[in-house]
This record gives sequence, structure tokens and C-alpha cells, in this order.
Amino acid sequence: MRVLATTLILTLFTAASASAAKQALTEEQIEGVQSAIKEMGCTVADSEIEIEGKWFEADDVICDRVKYEVYLDKDFKVLNKVKEED
Repeated sequence: MRVLATTLILTLFTAASASAAKQALTEEQIEGVQSAIKEMGCTVADSEIEIEGKWFEADDVICDRVKYEVYLDKDFKVLNKVKEED
């Protein structure tokens, strides 16, 4: 029973920490990321954009029918573009 209680507490703590780590994006941030992605000739859904530490991460960015993860700095400059494996 103790193990179950400890596991439950750790699970709840981890989930709460993950939720707190994710920040809500402002409309300006979403538009900035979208604009930078469009300048690359690519597309991304708003729901696939997150803040990861000091940068933005856009998942499932589509460029020429290929999926990428794109990382941008706070000024919406592309830092890295990584092809996603299927």
C-alpha cells in the first residue's frame, strides 16, 4: 500500500510540474512563430507551438511534405530545424 501511495504522489507531482512548466502563448508569440515558419515556405498549426525554456518549439512543421521540429529564439529567428522520424 505504501508503494502505491508513493507512486501516486510522485505521479501527481510530476504531472503538476509539467503543467506548470508549459506556459500559455500570447497571440503575438503565435503570430511571430507562424510568420517565421511561413517565411521558410512551411506551415504549422497553432496547437503545435510551445515555449521550451528560452525558445519556441514548433512540432509537425510541414516543409515540402516533410515533417520537422523547428526551434526559434525569443526574437523568432530559427535556431534549428530537425527532420522528424516517422
